[in-house]
Amino acid sequence: MIFRKRNVTMKHTINNNILLKCTAISLLVGGCALGLFLFFKYQPVLADAQKNTVLAEAKIDQLQVAKTKNTALPAPLPVISSAQLWRPVQEMVKDTVVQIFSQIGAVDLLQPYKTPAQGASYGSGFFINDQGDIVSNAHVVNQAKAVWIQIPSLGKRIIDVEIVGVSPDRDIALLRLTEESKKVVKDELGAIPFLPLGNSDTVYRSDDVLALGYPLGQQSLKSTTGVISGHERHYIQMSAPVNPGSSGGPLLNTKGEVIGINSAAILEAQNVGYAIPINDLKLILPDLYTTKLLKKPFLGVFFNNGSPELTEYLGNPLPGGCYVVSVLPGSTLDRAGVQKGDMIYEINNYKIDVFGEMKVPWSEDKVSIIDFVGRLPLGQDLSLVLYRKSKRIVLNVQFNMGTLPAVRKIYPGYEPVEYEIFGGMVVTPLTLNHVQLLIESAPGLADFADFKQQSEPILVVTHVFPNSPVYRARTILVGSTLCEVNGKSVKNLDDLRFALKSCINNKFLTIASKDNASRMSDPVLVVLDYEKVLAQEAHFAADYKYPLTDTVKELIEIVEKRKKLNAAFQ
Repeated sequence: MIFRKRNVTMKHTINNNILLKCTAISLLVGGCALGLFLFFKYQPVLADAQKNTVLAEAKIDQLQVAKTKNTALPAPLPVISSAQLWRPVQEMVKDTVVQIFSQIGAVDLLQPYKTPAQGASYGSGFFINDQGDIVSNAHVVNQAKAVWIQIPSLGKRIIDVEIVGVSPDRDIALLRLTEESKKVVKDELGAIPFLPLGNSDTVYRSDDVLALGYPLGQQSLKSTTGVISGHERHYIQMSAPVNPGSSGGPLLNTKGEVIGINSAAILEAQNVGYAIPINDLKLILPDLYTTKLLKKPFLGVFFNNGSPELTEYLGNPLPGGCYVVSVLPGSTLDRAGVQKGDMIYEINNYKIDVFGEMKVPWSEDKVSIIDFVGRLPLGQDLSLVLYRKSKRIVLNVQFNMGTLPAVRKIYPGYEPVEYEIFGGMVVTPLTLNHVQLLIESAPGLADFADFKQQSEPILVVTHVFPNSPVYRARTILVGSTLCEVNGKSVKNLDDLRFALKSCINNKFLTIASKDNASRMSDPVLVVLDYEKVLAQEAHFAADYKYPLTDTVKELIEIVEKRKKLNAAFQ
């Protein structure tokens, strides 16, 4: 059975092989026939495809020839990694960027007789020459009583520095190593390393930048990279992060040159940092060496946006210029002869539009008149073209500080804070600092944020002692502004002192003031017993730990002499 089964199996295998061969031959013949059919049917389509291929190859050959002949075609840019771009710069900056520590004594502007509040701040800075001069932000050393730095290679060793000059309006500070510190640094490092200053006028959008500093008080140098986003007012805006503690550090270009001073950031936004253009420093650097507090010059005019309709109404040529609303007496443009109602068309040959902006070579965007003035050195000649009721006028004046507004921001620590204490009230000249501090309790002070209200000085009450004569009168409040004392107008402390002395023989003292609880508040009158007020001055000074002012001492002395004379005649 097994043998027979094997024969049957072999027979089936032979038959299958014959069948497969026949099938293969049939498929081959059929395939050839199908191929011939498809060839003849689609020969025109294949011919077109071949023709298109030849044409495409010809175009490629033409492009290759054109590329050879036209050398202006751009070549692909090489890809450079961040490490390749910035590592050489990182090696250049060693020990040039320092951490700054400031011991602060903050003056209380509402109670300026108090001992300044103690505190500390930190920031960054960088050497600008081999003499030990350091640049940082003014806010890093604001009201500083002592300042020192740390240099990376010297670890946590304290290196003392001194403040040479500050420009708070520009947020720039110039520091310098003390002579002893200079010797220490040179002995340890061989020489004082410094960074070269670049040209911030050649900074453009999308330029790569490197920001250096000591963020969050960390005591090791950190770097962040980004690009220039553009300009915002007089700042360079960049995508490189700037954190607290990085303020005052350098912003570098790819050559390792300083093009800006890291200054600020918007915490609620991402990749939005600001730096002060380094050319702003170059402009004022000579003055910082000679002036401890350098203020920004002030043109002394208030502008309003113009329009074609306003221009035609005034009879001036279109498209118009910047409309002058008011002029501060004694200011630079007041001395030049600019008047209210003028329309300024040009400053130093730069045309001004109706919005007070102009196109300048050092900015991709238009800049405002204020930003333009910030770039002018003191002593430079100004030439103005303006129209006054259709008449063209050319004025020339030398640019200088001029008269600053009476109500302005002050900088305690660099300029004195004057005050008088009388009857239990603290009186001081109103500043924009006070407006900011008192605006919630005295909303009427908001009027003085308006430039037009800042030309005349005014006195403000910043504190009233409990149970004092003024307090018990319940009329004069913190934030009140004084109008008259015994019928005499008082605008400054000299006026107040004169009024108090001139009525020393009167039984009563009258004070007219505005409480500023609203913007429409009217003057109110307070009457005090003059002799009783003076009799309590020493008592209140002892209780509330403040010194009697020279004026009050003089008034008390006059009253005491009068009492002795009266006693002698009785």
